[in-house]
Amino acid sequence: MWALYDILRYSFSSVIWGILIAVACMALFVFLIKGWYKDATFSPISYIIGAVLFLFLSIQCILIVGSLKIIDTTDYYETEISRIVDSAYDAADEVTMGQADDIIQVIIDRFPLLQYYIGGGEFSGFTAKELPHAMADELRSFMRWYIFRRILWCLGFVIVGAVCVIRSLSKNRIPLRQSERLQRQRVQTERRRVSRKPRR
Repeated sequence: MWALYDILRYSFSSVIWGILIAVACMALFVFLIKGWYKDATFSPISYIIGAVLFLFLSIQCILIVGSLKIIDTTDYYETEISRIVDSAYDAADEVTMGQADDIIQVIIDRFPLLQYYIGGGEFSGFTAKELPHAMADELRSFMRWYIFRRILWCLGFVIVGAVCVIRSLSKNRIPLRQSERLQRQRVQTERRRVSRKPRR
């Protein structure tokens, strides 16, 4: 949740794009429900469920867009880490885990948003020349896994939301396929009645 707060502070464009993506997802969600349930009538509970689903999807989409932006700027962060390392160590110096943690803290002080994504990395056995690239790779790897988890959360919310919305629809509504089957049965029954009438 704090990551969302910092994205709101440092990358408002991510918020706009995240909300737009969530709106598109909700439009597709409604389209599929309407397509499956003929003339579906949403109850007040359906709208409440939809509003809650939109809120959850918006949060996840904002985090996904913010994460993509971080991945896109990883090269810039790598350059900044290189400057910090070059100013304190020779290229061939091996950087200890404690020294790497100090470097990470400096980066986090400059870019607070990264504290949620790079703070847990453990870096040891790298030279000063290798460390910036190792940190950037770790950040990219973590962000991909982070985005994957956000997508899974979105899918989970959509599945639960779909089940709840379907249960909240008016009871006199029936699925489109079932309605088509019933209509075909009525036509067949009517044909049998016509064929059984005595000819004059």
